[in-house]
Amino acid sequence: MLFVLFAGPTWAAASGEPAEAVLEVALGQDGVGETMVVLRDAKNVLYLDENDFGKLRLHLPQTAPYMRDGRRYFAPAAIAGCKVAIDETRQRAVIFAPSSAFETTHVRSADRQRPPLTPASPGAFFNYQVSAQQIQGQTTGGVLGELGLFAGAGVVTSTGVGRADGGLHEWVRLDTTYTRDFPDQLETLNVGDAISDPGSWGTAVRFAGVRWSRNFALRPDLLTTPMLSTAGTATVPSTVDVFVNNQLVTTSSLPPGPFVVDRLPTVSGTGDVSVVVRDALGREQTVSQSFYSSVSLLATGLSQYSVDLGSVRDDYALASDHYGPMLGEATYRRGISDTFTMEGHAEFLSGAARAAGATAAFGVGPGILNVELANGGDASGSGWLAGVGAEHRGRHFGFVANTTWATDEFAQVGEPLVPAMRVRRRSLLQTGVAMGRFGSLSLAYVDETYRSSPAQQTVGLTHSIGLGATGTVNLTLSRTHTADSMPGPAQNSTSAFLIYVHSFGQRRAFTVSGASGSGVGAPADAVSASITESPPVGPGSGYRLSASSAGSYDADWRQQLPAADVEIEAARNQGIEGRSAYVSGAMTWLGGQINITRSVSGSFAMVDVAGLADVPVYVENQLTTHTDSSGRALLFNLRPYEANRISISAEDLPLDTAVAQTSTAIAPPYRSGVIARFPVDRISSGTFRLVTDDGQAVPVGATVTLNGKEFPVVRDGMVYVTGYDRSTRADATWPEGHCEFELASPPAHEPLPDLGVVQCHAAGVGT
Repeated sequence: MLFVLFAGPTWAAASGEPAEAVLEVALGQDGVGETMVVLRDAKNVLYLDENDFGKLRLHLPQTAPYMRDGRRYFAPAAIAGCKVAIDETRQRAVIFAPSSAFETTHVRSADRQRPPLTPASPGAFFNYQVSAQQIQGQTTGGVLGELGLFAGAGVVTSTGVGRADGGLHEWVRLDTTYTRDFPDQLETLNVGDAISDPGSWGTAVRFAGVRWSRNFALRPDLLTTPMLSTAGTATVPSTVDVFVNNQLVTTSSLPPGPFVVDRLPTVSGTGDVSVVVRDALGREQTVSQSFYSSVSLLATGLSQYSVDLGSVRDDYALASDHYGPMLGEATYRRGISDTFTMEGHAEFLSGAARAAGATAAFGVGPGILNVELANGGDASGSGWLAGVGAEHRGRHFGFVANTTWATDEFAQVGEPLVPAMRVRRRSLLQTGVAMGRFGSLSLAYVDETYRSSPAQQTVGLTHSIGLGATGTVNLTLSRTHTADSMPGPAQNSTSAFLIYVHSFGQRRAFTVSGASGSGVGAPADAVSASITESPPVGPGSGYRLSASSAGSYDADWRQQLPAADVEIEAARNQGIEGRSAYVSGAMTWLGGQINITRSVSGSFAMVDVAGLADVPVYVENQLTTHTDSSGRALLFNLRPYEANRISISAEDLPLDTAVAQTSTAIAPPYRSGVIARFPVDRISSGTFRLVTDDGQAVPVGATVTLNGKEFPVVRDGMVYVTGYDRSTRADATWPEGHCEFELASPPAHEPLPDLGVVQCHAAGVGT
């Protein structure tokens, strides 16, 4: 075998033009070759068409091209570190190139799949809660109701509360809203009662009118925060695994050369990305890098916005239709880059306050810096609001610190009506440290200064430590200082709480706590104990029993039924005794059927299993309910716009049935109902032994034709047929013979009847 090795710079032959040749060109000695038309000059220097460099993923050499018939040719040996070996006997050229000679491979982490939206079926739901209380011998009652009507065009909801207190009876409407989602545009329209978007520095208020907003909740699969990318180099064909906080997020096969893996999902706070490159021989190289992610940042080019216009709601929960002056607000956020997000917010209240300002969030090292500035005022003048904050959430240490200042003339929508209660300065510091087996320690400090009211500072310290696998101890100390005021001197309050919690399984826990303090609002010295068992997700019961050395007690029992929740409580606190009872549930109308169920707070579905009763229905592989006598089952509190996986098991179906699919994924709209059907077919079947006129079994391999279908005859003349639901004629055929027979009507209520011995008569002989 003859190898000729060439390396170094290239030049055209002086004695003549390069000649064309057909060679198999491969990368590396064991690489798969591809036949190409190449040029070779008098010195055997190899030239490739520039398009062939792209096929091989090689960079173009930084040399002048050799022109031939309008095409550009370059020599691979001109690439730094690149060598070419030609096997003359096999007409094969092997290019040996370093990883730096290859183009970068871009690999995208697997995108989260957006489930197709399941259209809503017209329907309705009604949630209710009926309550009664008796405190110090006085009895009161109440009812809370919510009516929802939905279809493909959206959902209308209306809530209200009724009260009965002695001779007073009243009903107050709370919220009435029409909601229409546009999933493709990620936008939501609300008409009616809503809550405004305050932006970063505003205050949310209730209003009635129109709200148009970008709603990321319509795409649970969408990653809104900046996504990570990582890079490395593969010297030979390899497999790359990418881990985020030790969780595998993507696996890809790579050719030789540099690579970039982007669109990696992140978690809020600090973390690590590890890249493991593994070649065919099992050799590994690992590269790790740290990252910091925050919900304060939007991904580059992503925007979020809302526009609110209407009248402010007054006397909420006290009056049904008290509305105030006109309100207008607009907020817009955009990710300028992965480390810079801008927000603008403007608001006005007719005849009262108006304000406008901007907020910027910067990714600075392992943290976020926020800066805000706004101008606002009312008829008495205008002033400024300014703020700055920083955050860092790490695995072992984290903090949030921010401070806001406002001049006396600054005014904004939603602030207290009494000017003296308006905040002039507010500072917050929260920090936490993880100390391994010594638990965790957190500190919180809040300092608020008002325009005319006394300033107040509060500091709290909490230490939490685990005891064994199921026990936890928490110690919390807090102190509040209120500055001097005109009516009186400064006031201080100190509180201390020590709590021990021991868990027994997932639902039961025992708690012992002690409290002590001094000053206004401080807890009385007392020791208390309680035992709690939370109710299960589905039907079942739970309870809470507690008592304290101060004479207080609390006994609460809750029973979750398939159609309602019942809760009964008796308690005494600070010498006041009381009893209460609650009953809550819902009624739904979907697919022409009314169902009584527990409260419906999310989306729901009607499962239809073709009239089959008592079939178990699973949600996310968890047994949730069974079909009723009509073959239907209601699933409530499903996740809107997400894939909710619903399934049944073929083993739970009758023997004479067949189901085309046993699972489906539905993504219902917001607070709407959908119908999930499982197509189940009845299979009329039977078995029998087929014999000829002389009593001999029809031979193995014969074919029985019944209702246009063919079925094989197996050992000893046994035949299994389907599609057999009435008396019918059939025939059997085999190489040496042919016969005909008749099957009587199958016995009723037998899914797989055994018809015994059936005689098959030779063709032309009567039966």
